[in-house]
Amino acid sequence: MKRCIRQWLGWMVFAMAIGSGAAAAETFRPPGDFSARYAVERTGLTLGRADLSYRRLPGERYHYRLYTRAVGLARWLFPTQVREESRGRIVEDGFRPEVYRYQRTGGDDAREAELRFDWQALEVVNDIADYPWRAEITHDTIDRVISPLQLMHDLTERGEEANRLVYRIADGGRLKTYLLTIEGEETVNTPQGRFRVLRIERRDTDSDRHTILWCAPALGYLAVQVEQWEDGSRSARLVLESLEGLRREPGMRGGG
Repeated sequence: MKRCIRQWLGWMVFAMAIGSGAAAAETFRPPGDFSARYAVERTGLTLGRADLSYRRLPGERYHYRLYTRAVGLARWLFPTQVREESRGRIVEDGFRPEVYRYQRTGGDDAREAELRFDWQALEVVNDIADYPWRAEITHDTIDRVISPLQLMHDLTERGEEANRLVYRIADGGRLKTYLLTIEGEETVNTPQGRFRVLRIERRDTDSDRHTILWCAPALGYLAVQVEQWEDGSRSARLVLESLEGLRREPGMRGGG
């Protein structure tokens, strides 16, 4: 379950090569400050929670944080808590990280890491962990925690005919590639209400795991539900429980 929590909102998910080059349907406006909480469910039980917060700073900069942990009885089995944060700049193509920090505490596998992005040299450096590394990056590389914000940008800017996205994420000493496919529109119910959403499948090119995201246009394409699948079975589901600060577009949210 710990891995399921981390791998979503470490998630999800998200260059940002958008495909066809069709004209953009909308113009992206960086969101104002917001925070959200997700319930982490398995077999119908809430085993954990994931809290994220986004702050827009002066000078077109951002600060994004994610805190995941088990709750209730699950804390006895999974005492680990994970804190991640990303700081960087808001640019025309979305979000460009400068520093990413990771901290895992509360269990036998405690670990810390800090990635520093050098955009002139096009490399990322990690000299905190026991095994320091450097890796080359591309102009569209992001860290793993900022992908939800980048996805919000890319879904807003995509043309009507573009239904595939490619994300390159610096993680584990190398660049990982995720392929996202927009499969269509659906409606989902959450504790925050009923939303019309885009259903998106994300596949890791290095494994058989895949993730399904339901992103709501009414919330600037924030994901309101996420499912992770492995070996043909759903391993975890995340559902939006609460939200503060994100503007809701009229006419996009259904009735309860």
